[in-house]
Amino acid sequence: MKNQKGITLIALVITIIVLLILAGVTIAMLTGENGILNKATTAVNNTTDAELKEAVRLAVATNITNNDGSFVVTDKTALKKEIETANANVTAEVTNIEEGENKGNYSVSVKPKNDSNRTPYTCIIDAKTGKITEPQ
Repeated sequence: MKNQKGITLIALVITIIVLLILAGVTIAMLTGENGILNKATTAVNNTTDAELKEAVRLAVATNITNNDGSFVVTDKTALKKEIETANANVTAEVTNIEEGENKGNYSVSVKPKNDSNRTPYTCIIDAKTGKITEPQ
């Protein structure tokens, strides 16, 4: 029996241990604090934030371009329509600011249509110039 060749029980146990270690490392890389899944979620959130900001910027830039370099908005409903036309994936809420240092300007909150739980991107658009500022 000593001349028979084959895998020994010790080699089999060592192989299983190595596979378990590799599986543990892989799972840690996927689900850990700096794991691939967390990084992917962060990337999705950052992309959505940029998309919301860009919808507002594009609407303002389009307005200025279409009005020979001037920002012209007749009312908050028109501004809402321009933002939602700039990006079909967002929904906008526009309100007139009635008091304070931004009186007469527009407060805009934009969020994705398919994610009602997301915190909206909020900014203030100067009614005369179209300048976009983010509140502190």
